[in-house]
Amino acid sequence: MTPHFHILHQSPWLPPGLAVGMERIHSRLRMDLGAFSPWMSKERISLYVYRDLPSYVQGEFNPPPWSNGVAVYDRKAVAIPAMKETSQMLRILSHETTHLLFVSYFRERKRDPPRWLNEGLAMVEEAESRERPESSLWYENMVEMKPAAWLPMARFFAISPTEDLHDDKAQVAGWYVQAYSVIHFLVRQHTNLQFKSFCAHLRDGKTVPEALWLVFRYRSVGDFERKWRLWLADPVHRRRVGALRASRASGGRR
Repeated sequence: MTPHFHILHQSPWLPPGLAVGMERIHSRLRMDLGAFSPWMSKERISLYVYRDLPSYVQGEFNPPPWSNGVAVYDRKAVAIPAMKETSQMLRILSHETTHLLFVSYFRERKRDPPRWLNEGLAMVEEAESRERPESSLWYENMVEMKPAAWLPMARFFAISPTEDLHDDKAQVAGWYVQAYSVIHFLVRQHTNLQFKSFCAHLRDGKTVPEALWLVFRYRSVGDFERKWRLWLADPVHRRRVGALRASRASGGRR
């Protein structure tokens, strides 16, 4: 038991640093998502840590066998198999806990969030902190993406990757990087209040173009795409990744 998690684990001991790491994640998510899920400051989230992948797949939540973690909305719970690296577990737990908090908000109106919004936000929250977005591999992938590879924004908003991209692995991977990038831009280049208002409009049934105008005053999806691409072209992104790679090569940590 920790202040914000009820942790159940099959192995005798938790992986070192997991409980402390989860409390650190909770603190960060409360800053970003507390307005969506005010209950998170008072109620514990249940965390199930299975012994290994087979135990996880065969466990009570019946997760997809390819998954590394799953959010269980009706139980306010997250389940995950144990892994070699605690850091990897924490990234996945941050991702799935974001899904738990964010989807629960939309389901109060019997809706699910758009796929790009739900996945993009969960990927953004994998980073160690707001100040170190480059700590996420998604950020590195964003920097390496060629401008011509991005989907036109109107099409991007409209598709589900697994259904509409016909299992084209390269296109699906690109869609996920774009989802990360779009949400990073919306969340980190605007205020938390603006992002909350944007999601509230979508939850109430507004279209994406309507919500973009009402909250951010983007005149159209094309206008939003132009501003997003200008932000992408900022050399600060490549400098961040370059500094991180140099630090890794020298064996240090920024």
